[in-house]
Amino acid sequence: MDKFAADEAASALTAQLLKLHTSKATVKPPPKPPAASSKKKDQSSSKNASKKTSNPPPPPTATPATTATTLKPTPYDRWTLLTPSSLNYGVASSNLTPPPSKPFYITTAINYANGAAHMGHAYEGISADIIARYHRLKEHGAYFLTGSDEHGQKIAGVAEKDGKKPIEICDKYVTGFQVLNQRGRVSNDDYLRTTDDRHIKTCQKLWNMAAEKDDIYLGHYEGWYNIREETFVTEAEAEATNYKDPTSGAPLTKTAEESYFFKMSKYQPQLLSWLKSGPVVQPEGMRNFIIKRLSEPLRDLSISRTTFDWGIPVPPGFKEKHVMYVWFDALTNYITGASGSPQSGCGIDSNGKPGPMWPADVHLIGKDIIWFHSVIWPCMLMSVGIPLPKCIYAHGFINDKEGKKMSKSIGNVIDPHDVMDGIGADSFRWYLGKEAPFGGELSFSEENMNAMHNSDLCDTLGNLVHRATNLCKKYCDGVVPSVPLDKLPVSVEELRKKAAECMDKFAIDGLANLAMSAVRDVNKYLTDEAPWLLKGDENDERRKVIVKTSLESIYIFSHFLAPFLVEATDVIFDKLNTPPVGIDALKVGSQNIPDGTEIKVGSVLYSKVVSEEEKAGEDLKKKKAEEIAHKAKKKKAEKAAQIKKSVENNTASDSAQPEFTKMDIRVGQIQKVWNHPAADKLFCEEINLGGEVRNIASGLRDFYTLEEMEGRKVLVVCNLKSSKMIGFESQGMVLAAKAGSSTVLLTVPSGAEVGERVFISGLSGEPFSAQQVKKKKTWANVQKDLKCDEEGRPRWEGEGGGVLRVKCGEVGGGLKGGIIN
Repeated sequence: MDKFAADEAASALTAQLLKLHTSKATVKPPPKPPAASSKKKDQSSSKNASKKTSNPPPPPTATPATTATTLKPTPYDRWTLLTPSSLNYGVASSNLTPPPSKPFYITTAINYANGAAHMGHAYEGISADIIARYHRLKEHGAYFLTGSDEHGQKIAGVAEKDGKKPIEICDKYVTGFQVLNQRGRVSNDDYLRTTDDRHIKTCQKLWNMAAEKDDIYLGHYEGWYNIREETFVTEAEAEATNYKDPTSGAPLTKTAEESYFFKMSKYQPQLLSWLKSGPVVQPEGMRNFIIKRLSEPLRDLSISRTTFDWGIPVPPGFKEKHVMYVWFDALTNYITGASGSPQSGCGIDSNGKPGPMWPADVHLIGKDIIWFHSVIWPCMLMSVGIPLPKCIYAHGFINDKEGKKMSKSIGNVIDPHDVMDGIGADSFRWYLGKEAPFGGELSFSEENMNAMHNSDLCDTLGNLVHRATNLCKKYCDGVVPSVPLDKLPVSVEELRKKAAECMDKFAIDGLANLAMSAVRDVNKYLTDEAPWLLKGDENDERRKVIVKTSLESIYIFSHFLAPFLVEATDVIFDKLNTPPVGIDALKVGSQNIPDGTEIKVGSVLYSKVVSEEEKAGEDLKKKKAEEIAHKAKKKKAEKAAQIKKSVENNTASDSAQPEFTKMDIRVGQIQKVWNHPAADKLFCEEINLGGEVRNIASGLRDFYTLEEMEGRKVLVVCNLKSSKMIGFESQGMVLAAKAGSSTVLLTVPSGAEVGERVFISGLSGEPFSAQQVKKKKTWANVQKDLKCDEEGRPRWEGEGGGVLRVKCGEVGGGLKGGIIN
């Protein structure tokens, strides 16, 4: 029922459009309508309700992930429901504890079943789900209703055009809506179809209650009719739009028919009083707009149709040929669903009371249907004596990246399934929640979404979680240590307070920014404290304190990310081996993760998105690297030939050449690193040496994390023969200093060039070939004199020795009295 903008003409809620709205003539922009027909169908709603497909069960309670794996999207057929076993709705998909009283009742507009699910449906469903999940993390819990609007002339017209029954059309599109919800991890507690028997009974009950108040009467209408909107249009309104639908441009139809009318005009004073009582309609601009519109008199509302029969029949005692106006039917779904159970019967009991979920805490709708919800719906409830909803919140549209309305004719429509095929549900949800102030327009940019994914979810959150869990393994044997906590870089009380301030105003973007700010604060803490720089046993406890504080902080902020990042937070809580609790139950002043808890490392949370342009750039870089490698290989072969010739001439082994200069030690940069699949202590590295890239294995896993290794400049011994390291061919050696139980990599000044050779002042000579080094045991002779002096400076102490240098300065990173290997 929240009709997404897919027409060619703009359908935003404007003064010009809403000027057409009175009690009977209203504007709602659905997709382009098919030709209408008044041909009788061989069914009634109640008869065909039994023919439709059954609703999928509500989402299961989340179970912790058994393995923390990289979250990757999976393409899926958008017309086939996912199997329950393939779904993980994650944290806060149901209330963590039974609510002590009525939970927070949130609804979406129900989707009109005459077309495929689109970006507008995804935006509203996911936004509502974020709000629902937040409230499930609170003590009061939440109850979340969504569904489909399945009656009216437009659906009958589509069915006739396709040669099918209306219920068959509904079944098809309802399945599409449900698949979109599943893929977006929308955790509704109930999915209500207006063809359900329970809803038909509720509508007829509410009709009878209004009739008992003498608010329904039989009348006659003659004039203009808007088929797409299924509304009557006065002569003045028709003339103002040149006798055309202002949205689609289709001509209005002249009609005359008998109709039941609802005395909406009777409730205008009471309605205005309610609207002026407070923020019952939000954002504030919407409330003011409706109040201004109500300065004109309301007319009574036509609530039945006789020119087609695909609708809910009016109750017995009224004329049989009448079916209910689609909006009288559709709005009532909020009462039907208030029973709190999809298996319930009529949503109004014998005393005229609605179910225990009522009143709704918020109806979340698109701004194009604000008139129906803030004028017609309250008047209906006033008539039957049912309390009004606490808030009606109208959000803006989702447009293309230039702010233009999405339209098939323009070719700028973005399919939410295509987006999730590429980037997954988490990143899609995160972008929709964070990109724009909620309530306004959102200009959808895949470039911005990918950048946000890479920055927020990969570089910040994913990197922090992976780094902290790795450090726990390295410094704490993979368990939470029994040491004190630092002052946490995040405040539970502050997060709770600010989150409540955001969500009281439905500012889901504010909650997203609050949560990511907490992630950045923890990331900064860990970077500033840098436990990897604290060497020696004397710093053992301090390293553990930093790791424990980081893990505790990650646990806390993950609760505030959970409404958005369904899959990632589920994995985080699994890595921390500690289930989530309610936000109000988070401990302040004491730890939430018990000492001794085993922490899992696993894979990184997210993989980076690489654009086509970046891929092209990488391909170009790869091609250039191959060209450089080819030239280097050629040059190496030429050099080898020269050395061979000099050996034959007995000139290369000049005994006067210093031993150190016979070794080829160069500056390299690690461009890729991974754990050796069969050796617990080894890293496998791709190291760029300027003219070539080499694969090298190094036994540093007990001393460095993958993050600390990647991108690092190191010293590489280049003229050693390749050797197999448990199946991995290592083409050199990385130099490190060792003293006692500590091992650190030698470092070079930041200005050192990749590929430049390490030297000692006053010594010169061409390096030997790898074959010569092996034959003459040159490396063994050089290595025994490679040491760190009392200041920790790496040096060679052989004849003519000195401090190791590169062009821009001395090599560093040594350990006092350490050896180099």
